[in-house]
Amino acid sequence: MTTNPLQQFRDTVYQALPKRADATLDLLDALTSASHVTSPVALSESVLFRRGFASVYDTLEQGELPEAALQEIFSQSQPATCETIAGYAVNAIDCTPNPRPEAATLPERVYLKSRKEQVAEVGEKFSWLMRLVKPGTSWAIPLDVQRVSSASTDSATAVAQVKRLDQQGGGLKVVVADSLYGNHLFLAVFLMVTTVVALVRLRSNLRLYENPLPKPPQSRGRPRLHGPTFKLTAPARPADRSDTMTVAGQQVRLSAWQGLHLRQLPTLVGMVMRVEFLKADGTPRYKTPLYLFWTGPLTVSLADVCRMYLWRFAIEHAFRFLKQRLGLNAAQSTNPQVVSRWMWLVALAYWQLLLMEPLVVNQRPAWYPQARGGQAWSNTPGMVQRGALPFLLGLGTPAASPRPAGKGQGRPQGYRPKPQKRHAVVRKSSKRAKKGAKRVQTAV
Repeated sequence: MTTNPLQQFRDTVYQALPKRADATLDLLDALTSASHVTSPVALSESVLFRRGFASVYDTLEQGELPEAALQEIFSQSQPATCETIAGYAVNAIDCTPNPRPEAATLPERVYLKSRKEQVAEVGEKFSWLMRLVKPGTSWAIPLDVQRVSSASTDSATAVAQVKRLDQQGGGLKVVVADSLYGNHLFLAVFLMVTTVVALVRLRSNLRLYENPLPKPPQSRGRPRLHGPTFKLTAPARPADRSDTMTVAGQQVRLSAWQGLHLRQLPTLVGMVMRVEFLKADGTPRYKTPLYLFWTGPLTVSLADVCRMYLWRFAIEHAFRFLKQRLGLNAAQSTNPQVVSRWMWLVALAYWQLLLMEPLVVNQRPAWYPQARGGQAWSNTPGMVQRGALPFLLGLGTPAASPRPAGKGQGRPQGYRPKPQKRHAVVRKSSKRAKKGAKRVQTAV
């Protein structure tokens, strides 16, 4: 008897849970079918959670979600329908904040980046690595979730995730990222990996360098590392390759320069591509174009490289769904391990929705568009979640039913818990002096 991918995924995850597996799977089903999550304990009201509300706390506090085992399950459970571009599986990496301004007892809170006119937020960040499923949709399946510690950075955390992605094998892969990762700290990892290449956005004010000229024979000194300076906004030479394409009815002009590298990373030579969206009269639509850095082979067409990066925006839609519908930041515990377990539980719930997509009954509202161009609309994560509750009730669960445990004794009479330790907010960078402020000199 064969099982569908969803049943196989649920059985594999259930067998990989070493502690409180039954309560964890019930909590996972309740989270998958919840339309709006205000807090983890609110999931105890779901008919799929067959235990008391206290089991929610026990599951998150004392349960265990083995990250290495889940990463392997995610790698092996990717649907065969996941599309590729030019033979590359497209993966996106990005950080999402979890603001915790009033959690003074949460250790390793950091100042989150914000705009100049906004007050700096305080909280923690998590780095997500996702595989993009199908262009034109918001599906992006999680592969790895890691907390960015106060002693690390976004780029350093992403480097470890890219290494694990390379170790999984399974063909060629590309990691697309925004300008936050356009630095030598992140790009250096692509000198070591063998199956993963990078496609990152560069800041428009960044300067790159050409390959150096050969050293004259019998000359003294070390060979040069850098050639002439290459300014993105004012290239000193014509483009090596150019092309045009159409994206959502807009003309896009592509120009590429080969043989360029960052100053701090001269050994990683790649291609810089400029992406310009054009108006009907051929003038640029936006003041600043996109600048992309590609470390893969030059045989890939410019149009395919552009499609890879434009596909990256699906991870932003995935973050919005995880926060608004699955309560990504709903766990307000002061224990960092509890928050990390909740993040992995949200990732598992999103996986269930993905594998459930071809199986649930389409419950699209009558006032929604039903078809486009003669073809039915593909189900979004929100549409799948509408039909998740009746589907999971009919599917059944490998988790065992709860057994009566009696009434707890509670706290002993006169017990007074000690107040939790307050932690200072960690500032990763030195605080800049305000512009125009006078410097006070100390008399000697």
